[in-house]
Amino acid sequence: MADEAARRGQRVAFSCSAVGLSCMFGGIWLGDREVLEASGLESPVLSMRICSLLMYVVLFAVACRIVRRRRVDVRLFLGACSALGLALFAAGALVVLAVMPQLPADCVDRRLAGLAGLSLTKFVGAPVSVWLACAFALLDRTAVMRACALGMLGAFALYSTLSQAGVAQLLGTVGTVGAAGLLLVCSVALCMTGTELSPRTASRRVPPGALGAAFAAPGVVKRPLSKVLTPGYAVAIVLSAMMLGFLRNGLEVGASAVGDPHADPASLVALVALLTVALLWKGLRTEHVFYGALLFATAGILLQPVLSVAAPGASGVLCGLGTALFEVVMWSLVVWVARNSTDAFVAAAAARLVAVVGHLAGTAVVMGVGLILGSSLQDTLHASGLVVVLVYVLLLVAQLGFSPQLQVPFLSPPVADADACGASGPASQDAEGGQGERADASRSESEADIDRRYWVEPCDAVADMYRLTAREREVLELMARGRDMPYMGETLCISRNTLKMHIRHMYTKLDAHSRQDVISIVEEARQLS
Repeated sequence: MADEAARRGQRVAFSCSAVGLSCMFGGIWLGDREVLEASGLESPVLSMRICSLLMYVVLFAVACRIVRRRRVDVRLFLGACSALGLALFAAGALVVLAVMPQLPADCVDRRLAGLAGLSLTKFVGAPVSVWLACAFALLDRTAVMRACALGMLGAFALYSTLSQAGVAQLLGTVGTVGAAGLLLVCSVALCMTGTELSPRTASRRVPPGALGAAFAAPGVVKRPLSKVLTPGYAVAIVLSAMMLGFLRNGLEVGASAVGDPHADPASLVALVALLTVALLWKGLRTEHVFYGALLFATAGILLQPVLSVAAPGASGVLCGLGTALFEVVMWSLVVWVARNSTDAFVAAAAARLVAVVGHLAGTAVVMGVGLILGSSLQDTLHASGLVVVLVYVLLLVAQLGFSPQLQVPFLSPPVADADACGASGPASQDAEGGQGERADASRSESEADIDRRYWVEPCDAVADMYRLTAREREVLELMARGRDMPYMGETLCISRNTLKMHIRHMYTKLDAHSRQDVISIVEEARQLS
């Protein structure tokens, strides 16, 4: 009964997280489009990126400040910030849509009012996106990538549907901004529901006093933020976001000349197909999405001369699909940081801040190229798009080569499984018996080193992180190796009842509910070691 309730809670958390992500980005993009057009600012996209960066800096600074206050309820804090952000979004939209038209066209106050209104509308994105990243951190490891794909692709599909339905023409600017605000309200409500109903929100498997305890997922070994968001990983996020910012703003420049690719029915059909794949593909991984993004973006750029004649607009659709998949990868990188850090709240705020820095850099590159090239900007963007993608991949590969400890989900080498470790487990050691005694010294040292790295060190890391006793640590290693209770009792020379007591205490500290949870925890520690 309890297991069924836990599975039901996970399904609710999965659905709320994915749909909440779709509503958030769909609402933000829809509102940004209308507010930017109404603001009349010079370089409005660059101004919007700068405003977003400032909001994330403020949120990260506040998160670092309150981390010392151990009694702060993170969910209540994020809920209050999100509610404040929604109110400021409404106030900013009111300034841009109602106050600005009353001011003279060339008045300095008009530009200041537009900038102030734009800044107010960007406040809501920071707390809601950080809250959603924390909500994704609660999901089961096998469901995180699918939820990321469904949520982000759903946001693109929602935005494409609204664009093709002519919402701006039907509702007008004010009505469209109101619809965007309603989507943001839905996102906040879904985020609150998902985190409250998830069976993982009450996790106790974090060190006492850690502020991220509200967002701790079982089966994940938490580490300090500096060990997760390393300089190399931050560079990978910045490079990804910068390339994505370049492609997205290049598409926007292209849209002004050849039409919005999101308004093409083919784009919506392709997005629905990708959503179906993400929904049905249980084994979807980050590298699958990453390679798909490279394929679509490269094809859209390489085939542009042919497609512009044979199928006008197809190149923009392909690049748009590549951009959507890159957004999925970007979001998964942020979630990975939040999921593996001892403080998910601060980690999510830091990762989102780093991503926004990359988006701003990519936008600045496009704007700089536009200032230099002027009327030839469109052709130059098409010509340089492939170069940007290739340089991005080469820089990531180079970064991985110079930083072997860098753990980028779609570039990290797979960890060998137990079968590949030969004599790492007790069973294989027993089977070899006398052969081990006749082995040479170098082989014995090699086998001992494999056993230490594959079993001892991960179990030590888990025991240190979750304050296991020496006996509980021994039980942990034996259970991770697949030993049953009679074998463990005989090996440790303890009774069955005493063994059950140690297992129960260990389960409580790890917030584990089954042997598989324990194995997953050790596997996570092995991947992070």
